[in-house]
Amino acid sequence: MHKDVMANEQAAHRPSLLFFAPDRADAALAEAAYMLYLDELLDAQQFDITIIAPNGSRLADRARAEGLTLHPLSDFARKLLMRTPQLWPILTAMRRWRYDIALTHEGYACRGLGVIARKVVGICHDDQVERFSAANQIIVLNSGIADLAKDLIEDGPPIEVLPYPYECRFDSVKTLPDEQTPLRIGTSAPFLEGDGLGVFIHMAQLLKQSHPEIHFVVAGNGPTEHDMKELADHIAPFIEFVGVASSYELANSIDLFCLTSRDTAYSLDLCSMMDAGLACVATCTNGAMDILKGGMVAPLVPIDDAFMLAVQLQELLDDRAHIYRIKKACYERIREEDFSRAHFSYRLQNLLLSRSGR
Repeated sequence: MHKDVMANEQAAHRPSLLFFAPDRADAALAEAAYMLYLDELLDAQQFDITIIAPNGSRLADRARAEGLTLHPLSDFARKLLMRTPQLWPILTAMRRWRYDIALTHEGYACRGLGVIARKVVGICHDDQVERFSAANQIIVLNSGIADLAKDLIEDGPPIEVLPYPYECRFDSVKTLPDEQTPLRIGTSAPFLEGDGLGVFIHMAQLLKQSHPEIHFVVAGNGPTEHDMKELADHIAPFIEFVGVASSYELANSIDLFCLTSRDTAYSLDLCSMMDAGLACVATCTNGAMDILKGGMVAPLVPIDDAFMLAVQLQELLDDRAHIYRIKKACYERIREEDFSRAHFSYRLQNLLLSRSGR
């Protein structure tokens, strides 16, 4: 009985937290991010959590399974909230300042959430950080977005860099084939505008001229798949398109990995290939800059520059000892504290419980 009383008293003193996560076009990616944050909040047992999420979403189902307070959100209600923040207290039957903290993954909600929560924390998963200008605090995935936010939002809220954690799954550095065995260079792409897949195809065309023995592999599928395969048929018909591949399948099929994206806030594929102990080369996007420590871990090349990517890869192909050094550096980097789940959880709790903000 005494333990039950103590547990009830502790629960009564926990900060109340409203977790707002509407549907997005990239639902699979968005829900994975929502679940990551919700898992950490539940594990911490520091907050009294209420969730606003669409009926039928994984987050709404999870709220019911965990016995959390849930306010289902229809698509019509979501659109109303985008345009009329003053409806927040009416729609959710909440009084002003009912919550200590509101956590939102959508910038448009910040102003309305400020009506019902003392502190609004916005989590920006891409580079559209200006949408979160009404938040009291903004969490971004890398330092490049943090710098962008300071330029875009004059006298804005505090910006905190908190990348997603990565859980390592590989046990050793993948060995390189012997000198007589041709290497395989690969990439993975969502086949969307801006993923840089065209750059990879043009690079392969250039590199094949000096290293005709090299194999090239592309994993993934998506809207631009037909166009990219048509481009490859014209200028690089030797490229192998393998479709959707798991991190294990991709790591086993290539020896060097290229991230060619024009703008990636965080690359799970890059982290996975580093975890497998592959040598990596990436365009200098914001996410890769942080993950690879500005080129200290693995080479960075200019964005949309197939020629410089080919030059960098040719240098590596002519120096296998350097490839091995990069492999080892990538493998060790992804195992640093920056990517640990415990570090992520500790920092998230401190950010939410701090009194910083406007």
